[in-house]
Amino acid sequence: MNPISSFSITAHKLGHRFGKHIALSNLEFHVTPNEHVVIRGNNGSGKSTLARILAGHLSCTDGLVTWADLNSVAVSEEDVSLTTMFSGPSSTLHPALTIREILSFHETFRNWWPGFEPFVWLKQGGLMNSLDTPFAQLSSGMKQRVELTLALGTDCGLLVLDEPCANLDAHGIAWYREQLEWVNEKTTLCICSNDRAEDHLEPSQVITL
Repeated sequence: MNPISSFSITAHKLGHRFGKHIALSNLEFHVTPNEHVVIRGNNGSGKSTLARILAGHLSCTDGLVTWADLNSVAVSEEDVSLTTMFSGPSSTLHPALTIREILSFHETFRNWWPGFEPFVWLKQGGLMNSLDTPFAQLSSGMKQRVELTLALGTDCGLLVLDEPCANLDAHGIAWYREQLEWVNEKTTLCICSNDRAEDHLEPSQVITL
């Protein structure tokens, strides 16, 4: 597979409703390709909803969100969902698969970034002794590090991280900060978080909900 072009994102009067509940309303912003954006807000402000919309996993009910590649060619929501890497609180990884099997399955569909070594990252994250452990039997922190390894290490046009520090201890957060520094500027990066673990990278834009 060829390398994936980074995406730009434009939101115009973007909103989302769940029945009568208004989760998001009248958002306006533009994210350029390879830009690093942090989205902040109180619990219940709609950060996770916006993350899913940006990743192409949820269609907004109000307004408009559009994506385009480096040549300003529009990218469909379906193509965005297929080429974006998303990591959030609800895992989609099969609970019966081991870490080793998850990596092998992932590699049949997606490419790693050039120079990326998943087992080196897993070793740094303290997971080498758990490679043959089913995902369901891992601790919440270990599960999060597996999810982040897949998200951060995969070539993508857009990387969306929703509460990436959830379930990580101090060592896990230090590991995440180091890996995030490696992938920064390789793709468009949107992080939904109030932890400020990414502030050392000086995001170019902060969107507050």
